[in-house]
Amino acid sequence: MSNITVLNNVDHADLKVQINTADNASIHVNRSQVYASEISELHKEFPLLIFRDETSEQLQLHAILGLVKNENLFLSEQGWTTRYTPALLARGPFSIGYKKSDTGEADAPMICVDTDDPRVNTLYGEAVFLPMGGESPYLQYIKKALQTIESGAQYNKTLFALISEMDLLEPVSIEIKLSNVEQVSLSHYYSINEQKLSALDAESLHKLNQYGMLGTLYFLLSSMGNFQRLIELKNAQSALL
Repeated sequence: MSNITVLNNVDHADLKVQINTADNASIHVNRSQVYASEISELHKEFPLLIFRDETSEQLQLHAILGLVKNENLFLSEQGWTTRYTPALLARGPFSIGYKKSDTGEADAPMICVDTDDPRVNTLYGEAVFLPMGGESPYLQYIKKALQTIESGAQYNKTLFALISEMDLLEPVSIEIKLSNVEQVSLSHYYSINEQKLSALDAESLHKLNQYGMLGTLYFLLSSMGNFQRLIELKNAQSALL
């Protein structure tokens, strides 16, 4: 169950969020949906692929975090080992909500919190507000993550529309052989066809650049090199077992 309420510094003056990685099941996942608006940071850390849902046929951007279910190889006991955390996982128990006006139109976005989330308490963790009611550095971090998600949804629609229009998607078959007998396969994933991207005419390249997506496509391609890092992390983990 959840109890979503609008965040404010009166009712939630003492609110804290426990971000300890060991107790945080929500970040122990092997992939996370991500947004085109954060790819400039994500591509430095994670392998990035495009996922097509078999039922809805909708496309999603995914950061690959592990090779088996509930495995995040970018976590340690001290927290994330990366310089950047995917916004959807960084937001914690917070979300964006809209209250409709009398005319039925959505008002300005509001930060909401799930007060029934097990990470939320008044004793331990990161304070949401400062003693005099101001925003804590943690809340400012959360706001940035929520803004990334909010703008990212539209960025993704634009990205997928352009790559579909220009026929740049290509299926990828990823077979990873680890240092032991274990082998991992990733299916239903796509990437960008580099040859088709390089062969685009000037008008198409201008259009991609106009929408700010040309660099994003090359970031997606460069992120594939991070699979080697993922394999190294997995092999290191297996060696300790």
